Amino acid sequence: MKETRCPFLETKTVMFCKAYPSKMIPVDRMSSSESLCNTCNYEECPLYSEVSGAGKGTENVRGFHLHPEYYYHPKHLWVAPRDGEEGEARVGIDDFSARLIGRVDRASVPAVGVAVKENSVCFLLHSGPRTVRLVSPASGVVKAVNPKVAADPSILNDDPYSEGWIFSLRLKGDEVKGLYHESVARKWFESEVERLQRVFSSDLGMLATDGGEALTEIGGRLNDAQWGKIVSQFLG
Repeated sequence: MKETRCPFLETKTVMFCKAYPSKMIPVDRMSSSESLCNTCNYEECPLYSEVSGAGKGTENVRGFHLHPEYYYHPKHLWVAPRDGEEGEARVGIDDFSARLIGRVDRASVPAVGVAVKENSVCFLLHSGPRTVRLVSPASGVVKAVNPKVAADPSILNDDPYSEGWIFSLRLKGDEVKGLYHESVARKWFESEVERLQRVFSSDLGMLATDGGEALTEIGGRLNDAQWGKIVSQFLG
């Protein structure tokens, strides 16, 4: 079972003497604060990812993580060709997708052997009563499905670029050439973060960032109508 608070968090409650206020007396007991640090969502904190190594191998783009070696579809999906496996690539969602969707608690994915077509809906992710229909970033035949996602779908939020791959494809031709990559992917990602900020401020009257960093749980701050609108614009 996952911890309910960040392992890096150290909480101390103190008592002090009114006659000598600078004399602090520690009391070893857990704080009742319900901040992000004291909930099971602490792994969504950008600082936790950086310190713990959860974001290892990724770049920080305005508070969101981007894997520099992957190929990206405009609907915030990634494709990673597998070394030593000619024509095979893994598919997943990026950090931007994971935060918009919210905590994933169920995934409906295509079965092995199923042919999928680029830009056609091929899998669903569920966060509570909310469901997102996601397209395939490339055409091909499903070769494998990640059993870890079926066992614990929240891995898509905790580690979307590594352990959280969703399925692998036997690609049809050189499918990745038309996707964003390297500097092009980085510029696109930055523009998407800027677009998200504009949508939040102009359409929702909210701030998309807090202290210069991206919100850790965007979906949780939106009602169903707002969430549906955001998801439709960026992932639909």
